[in-house]
Amino acid sequence: MTTLSIDHDAYLEATNLSHGVFHPLEGFMAEADYRGVVKDMHTGSGVLWPLPITLDVPKGRVSEMENRDRITLSFQNEAVGELTQSGIFEVNAKADAANVFGTNNPAHPGVNRELHRSRHRIGGRVVLTKPYHSKFPQWDLTPSQTKTLFAQKGWHKIASFQTRNPPHLAHEYLQRVAMEISDGILIQPLIGWKKRGDFTPQAIMGAYEIMIRDFYPGHAVLATLRTPMRYAGPREAVFHAILRRNHGCTAFIVGRDHAGVGTFYGKYEAQELAQSLAKEIGIEILTLAGPRYCSRCECISTERTCGHGLESIIDISGTEMRRLLSLRTTPDPRLMRKEISSYLIDLSSKGRLFCE
Repeated sequence: MTTLSIDHDAYLEATNLSHGVFHPLEGFMAEADYRGVVKDMHTGSGVLWPLPITLDVPKGRVSEMENRDRITLSFQNEAVGELTQSGIFEVNAKADAANVFGTNNPAHPGVNRELHRSRHRIGGRVVLTKPYHSKFPQWDLTPSQTKTLFAQKGWHKIASFQTRNPPHLAHEYLQRVAMEISDGILIQPLIGWKKRGDFTPQAIMGAYEIMIRDFYPGHAVLATLRTPMRYAGPREAVFHAILRRNHGCTAFIVGRDHAGVGTFYGKYEAQELAQSLAKEIGIEILTLAGPRYCSRCECISTERTCGHGLESIIDISGTEMRRLLSLRTTPDPRLMRKEISSYLIDLSSKGRLFCE
């Protein structure tokens, strides 16, 4: 049987397809689904799906692959599954990126990544014989496993939180608000590909292990989301909401500039799109304002709960947090817990804090 070698990102996506993380998708997209998703966020059969899930084929192997119904998928020279082919097609990465990302500017990390992929894609149903496991197997929970865990805990209303960063007190504020109106919360950091300078999976998962163990009262579940970051803003917020629905959650937090990067998206643009599609997604969208610290209130607040002027407001900036931690400087404890910052500074001293 013909073999197609897949990279780390494709292996993650094949695992997600196999485990039902991408339900109702069962395989990499064929042309009709791809075109529909790029155009208006719906597959060829009319199912809401905001981001393409595709598999690259090297240009020199297209003719060989076209004549094969079944193809062995291999990762690092080991067979990991099988693809039942449903067709090979070409994409126009620049034009398609403008629809998916709202820009085709190569300065956008998601766009840049797409522009460097093969323009040839192969669709087909995936069956894995060896699913991918991260370095955190205790947190690699499939949708069936999270649903079982929620049932065992007696949870019926389950909030969910997406992150690519270790927790600071703004994140904690959002999570605690969600826990107040739910039976529990699924905190599911993304540990797939991210741009250089973002936090490593070790930094994020280790920090959240501390957070859940020491500061949350048994109402939080930690799990990995093993998929690449796209930085697609509004569309990615919808994508993240669908994945949490598939894990059995009933509500999903969409915060300020969710899945955004730089100045490519509006402050609450992701909230607006996700909220407009909430019924079609099948999950409640929690549109919470962006938290910040108010020196007059002496607590974390938002624009909805605090009317003090800018002179009293300290923004909790991820960029500033990364700068301080890279210098092994402890951030203001009003903005990040010392237990978390100490762990991250230790990783920084070992060169394990940021993605290369």
